[in-house]
Formats: sequence, C-alpha cells, structure tokens
Amino acid sequence: MQPINPNNALHNGHVYAVGMSGSGKTSAAKKLFIRATDQVAIFDPVGDYTGTLAGRVVRGYDNIKDFATAMIAGRKTQQGFKIAYQPKHETTVKDFDRFCRVVWGCGNGKHPKPLKIICEEVAEHSENAGKATGYHGKILRLGRKFNLHSINLFQRGQEVSKTIIDNCQRACVMMQKTHTSAQYLEKMTGISADEIDRLNPLEYLLQDGKAYQKGAIRW
Repeated sequence: MQPINPNNALHNGHVYAVGMSGSGKTSAAKKLFIRATDQVAIFDPVGDYTGTLAGRVVRGYDNIKDFATAMIAGRKTQQGFKIAYQPKHETTVKDFDRFCRVVWGCGNGKHPKPLKIICEEVAEHSENAGKATGYHGKILRLGRKFNLHSINLFQRGQEVSKTIIDNCQRACVMMQKTHTSAQYLEKMTGISADEIDRLNPLEYLLQDGKAYQKGAIRW
C-alpha cells in the first residue's frame, strides 16, 4: 500500500523528544503533541500507552495485520482515534519497519487530519546511527507531503540517525545523563549545553526552528 495525493503545501509536523530514561519523553508525547481529536498511530513495544491517551481509549493490537486493518478503517473517517501496535514478543528492527510500512501506506496529502505517529524507543529499533532506512526513513524524508507527522522518542542524540534531527521541525530537549550528551545536542540544535544540564525530570526546552522556550509537564 502506498500513500496518496502528495501535497507540497503541507507543513513539516515532525518532532523528536530526546532525554535520558525517566526524563519524561513519553509524558511529553502524551501531553505536548497529542489532542483528543487527533488520529494517532503508536509503536508501543512496552505497553506505555495501554488505557487512554488524550481522553480517548487506545485500541491496541499485537498482530500487525489487525493493526493495519484498524488503521485503514480509521483513516477512511474524519474521526479521532488512538491505535497502537503492541507486540507481545520482544520487538525488533523488523517489527518497527512493519509498523512504519503500515502508517506510510496510510498517508494522504488531502486528508483533513494529519496522521500523528508516535515512535517509541527509536534507537533500540534502528539499524545504526547513519542515514535512516526503511519506511521510517521514508516517513521522515517524504511524509510531510502525505500528511504524516512523526513523533520520535529516544534517549541520546548520538544513538539515532541525523535524518531525524535534520528533518524534524521541532525538538523537545529533556534531561540528559551526561554533559557529553548535552554538548552533542548543543551542536545539533544550538541550545546551550549548560542550559540543557540544568533540566530536571519533566522539564523541557521546546524548539521550533531556531527559537525555543522552557516548560514543564504537569500531570
């Protein structure tokens, strides 16, 4: 299945959230980037999205075919949905690529709603830190014109493809474990490593283009 209706007038909706374990990346995805009316596909390898998201029940599927069927049906409507791929086995790079292949095929440049795509544990499901490959790479490089907005979550900037950082309009920088990681992010974003070092759990620096602002997630 291929995406349809390429539309170069659409804006770049890609975002990444980077922070050490416990910094609040998943909370950022839930609180900052998702609304009740959104259509959302979720790669959820450890069940972080079981229950509700933005006040809507998350429908989880452990079989990729069932997930694909639900996604295709959902995209035929204009209603909000939250659909997760939640394999019961330990997930692999191939599992992530299968997920990305399904959501890539759900792209539609003329759909009234973008498809938001939460990608958990990106580094753990990438071949290497070089050019993003497979369908995740397609989503990052070409998804904009098919109304695909990826939300990429990972712990260290050094561990993921620069394709993510280069192709995301927004960056959500969260607490880092080491000053070296903060320095890498300073190089990639222009945000001061010293300012990054001062972040506490659930605090973030949200950058759009070159401008950024500090905030904190409240539950």
